[in-house]
Amino acid sequence: MLKQIKYFLAVAECNSFTEAAERCFISQSAISQQISALEENLGVQLIKREKRKFSLTAAHRISGRI
Repeated sequence: MLKQIKYFLAVAECNSFTEAAERCFISQSAISQQISALEENLGVQLIKREKRKFSLTAAHRISGRI
């Protein structure tokens, strides 16, 4: 779960799944899947996904860093 949190923080900091994936040396689809798994494990939606956009939900504040 620590890697999933790291990936989530990278997406939030970069404001881009693609840039975060490059920073973490994984594919964009893998980072998206890992964040979805994190949301499932926590039981909260951290990212509101729309067609080609996303925004952080209020639940993202659990990280305390963003």
